[in-house]
Amino acid sequence: MKRYGVKVLCGLMMFTMLTACSGPQEKKAKFLAKGKALYEKGEYAKAGLEFKNALQIDPKLAEAYYLIGMTEQKKGDLKKAYGNFTKAIELNPALLKAQYEIGKLMLAVREPAKALEKAELILKADPRNEDGLLLLGAVYVSNKEMAKARTHLEGLLASGVRNPELYMLLVPVYQVEGATAKAEEVLRQGITANPKHIQMRLVLGELYARTGKPDEAIGVLEKVVELEPANTAHRLLLANFCLATGKEQKALDILKAAIASDPKNEQRRLQVVSFYLSKGKVKEAEGLLKDGIDLNKKATTLQLAQVDLFFNTGRESAAITLLKEIIKSGKETAPDVLRAKNIMANYHLSRQELAPAMVYLEEVLKSNPKDMEAQYNKGSILLTKGDGGNAVAAFRAVINENPQSGIGYARLAEAHLLNKEAGLAAENIQKALKVQPQTREVLKAAARCYLLQKEPAKAEELLKKYAAANPKDLEVHVDLGDFYLSQRNLSKATAEFTSLKKIAPQLPVGYAKMGELYTSLGKFDLAVKEMEQAVRLNSAAPQFFQHLVQLYQLQKQYPQAISLAEARLKNNPADDVAYRSLGQIYNAQGSYDKAISSFKKALELRPDSWQTMNNLAFIISETDGSGKAGLDEAGKLAEKALAIKPDEATVLDTAGWIKYRQGDLPQALTLLGKARDKASASQIINFHFGMALHKSGKNPEAKVALQKALSSKQPFTGRDLAQKTLNTL
Repeated sequence: MKRYGVKVLCGLMMFTMLTACSGPQEKKAKFLAKGKALYEKGEYAKAGLEFKNALQIDPKLAEAYYLIGMTEQKKGDLKKAYGNFTKAIELNPALLKAQYEIGKLMLAVREPAKALEKAELILKADPRNEDGLLLLGAVYVSNKEMAKARTHLEGLLASGVRNPELYMLLVPVYQVEGATAKAEEVLRQGITANPKHIQMRLVLGELYARTGKPDEAIGVLEKVVELEPANTAHRLLLANFCLATGKEQKALDILKAAIASDPKNEQRRLQVVSFYLSKGKVKEAEGLLKDGIDLNKKATTLQLAQVDLFFNTGRESAAITLLKEIIKSGKETAPDVLRAKNIMANYHLSRQELAPAMVYLEEVLKSNPKDMEAQYNKGSILLTKGDGGNAVAAFRAVINENPQSGIGYARLAEAHLLNKEAGLAAENIQKALKVQPQTREVLKAAARCYLLQKEPAKAEELLKKYAAANPKDLEVHVDLGDFYLSQRNLSKATAEFTSLKKIAPQLPVGYAKMGELYTSLGKFDLAVKEMEQAVRLNSAAPQFFQHLVQLYQLQKQYPQAISLAEARLKNNPADDVAYRSLGQIYNAQGSYDKAISSFKKALELRPDSWQTMNNLAFIISETDGSGKAGLDEAGKLAEKALAIKPDEATVLDTAGWIKYRQGDLPQALTLLGKARDKASASQIINFHFGMALHKSGKNPEAKVALQKALSSKQPFTGRDLAQKTLNTL
């Protein structure tokens, strides 16, 4: 019995030892096998994780680094791919397939000499290595040594090589010779040898398209769709080609079939929506989104796409309503809810409504402190408020999470400048330019820093350098024009904005910027012409519409202003901006009942619009406000506007003036004093402040304020009263 027990014990020990020895090797092999299977299915992120698991067992496994490089290449991150291939050959220089992949990457970055080194290295180790022979042929093509390339590649074909790369390398060789028929023939041969190879079919389709064979091109693309029905990009390519060749109905049928084959596939639906929008088919895109949302009421991804569409077609009210629904209906921490809150914050920021924007940002950061968009926008608000210390903390959080964020370093530099930390600012500007030297937003932020440091020449140099490298980038012309305008260099500003019109005459931006320039110079006739063209090119953009309405009002062209607003309402009866503009026009005309009616309609459409609240409060206080009920109604509206926009001079002024009219002089002085501090040149604010000072018995200060109000000949409501009061002081 004892001897039997000893034998069993020994057997168990031997089994354990064998398992311990073979276990890691088996696990490593399983990870590699599973990763390769996932790679073949196109699940590259998951495949990469399996290969990394293999590295946990064997950190010197060259094969795993090679495979990770392949996954990164498929994901489009060539830098990481190169790093992993390099690590693989450091560990095993004889891993020729990794050498080959590095050679291909060298060709991609136009380094044929380095690619040739890899080809020669591979062929020295194995003269018949197919990858090495193909890489050598690719080098010949890259160097435009077409005779060598043809001899070499046709030799490979004759020797029985059937690699798809070989056929595709022969195409440019034959095309340079003008032998299009040969190019077509070699691709057809390649497809026969590799019937499931998609890229060869796409190349053949493109060749047919360029040589005036649309039906053949369509046939090839239809086969591509048949081979990979789940790849929406293929269907979109086919639809696009059909549209380009006048087969619109066929294109629409293809897109409908793409959706019908998998109606609940939200990503596919979004891809088709984007395609429609790129072709200007807004109605079709909107219908597709609506149908998708009808299928799934909780499809917040589609709802967020609908929000974008509403914003881009001038339907702000609808966009805001939908965003609030998304926020209300989802969990606080849900990604789409956080995205909706970020969009709301961005919307308020675009309107300079800092308080509500900060509320949304704080909610996002409470749920996800690492949300970099929220952190960045919070820092931007703090900069605007002059809170350099907390802005530094916000932007440090951004760069700690993403050390490659050039804009994060640039904004951090601005925060340091606000704190009068010039050395730290300069250090961070250099970091910004180091990590993202050719990013426009980084250069723009760095230029702002140089301006704050009173170094405009450096700011100009940065912007001009970027413009020279990116002559077709419209935004850089806007930035340069704005820079020259800030420096009062009107000729150079005009040149930049004029170049915008020449580069993109079909876009409104150049005309709008020239309109701004002429407005700043008081050349209203010229400004009107520019803004009319901007509105013709984009009638939905509220900023162009509002600028033109203001110009019409300045010139007392009220019929034109009313006609413009009514045309906008015809296109979108729920446009609160148009109603608010009508209210301003009627107010300027003295048609106060119509003005109040228009403002109330605007507020009904956009209950959270501080501009509308403020306008309505002021006009009620000036017309119906002689009685207590009118002043109370105006006061409530002003308080709501003040809660949304507590630092806006016009809102402070309206609220203060109503307090004055209600007899609350201490509050009136506080509010009007803040308004005057923020807009010391405003005639009407100085008038209101002067009247409050006078009624409070502070006549010397009142005299100064009223004199400032009357220093310009520009008319304003209450000018006669201001003059009459000043005459008594």
